[in-house]
Amino acid sequence: MRRLLSVLSGAVALSAGALVGPASADADRHCVANLDTQVVRCADTPAGAMRLATGPGALALTIAIFYDGTGYTGATYTWVQSRACTPTYDSEWQWGNLGDLGWNNRVSSVHTYNQCDVKFYDGFEFTGAASTWIDNHSDLGVLGWNNRAGSVKFS
Repeated sequence: MRRLLSVLSGAVALSAGALVGPASADADRHCVANLDTQVVRCADTPAGAMRLATGPGALALTIAIFYDGTGYTGATYTWVQSRACTPTYDSEWQWGNLGDLGWNNRVSSVHTYNQCDVKFYDGFEFTGAASTWIDNHSDLGVLGWNNRAGSVKFS
């Protein structure tokens, strides 16, 4: 019985890992992460990814979109959750390892929504140098943060 449980838990771990695995790392993919449920979905277009994240029964607000290119171009990573951010700069949501999503050192521009700002960290789990709180920016290189983020907090 213990061996069966071990095999089953391993299968569950593998299937959960597949959700955010290599498909999300493709250079031309568009993915959406729901910060409430930790579910990640990817599609070939930004509109397709949003349909997956906000389909029937899903209550989600977009709080930020990361872009692989400057000027809001290239592959996208959209972050959604159930409510708007507050106007304070306290971290309300966070993702500790952008590498798990194929987005380590990849964000070149960011657009935020619903009163949210982002703070990037150079390392995983909010280590290393930190950016200021960023609202929208079409070229993170101007701020010294092009292709540099390893983790992110949202407020």
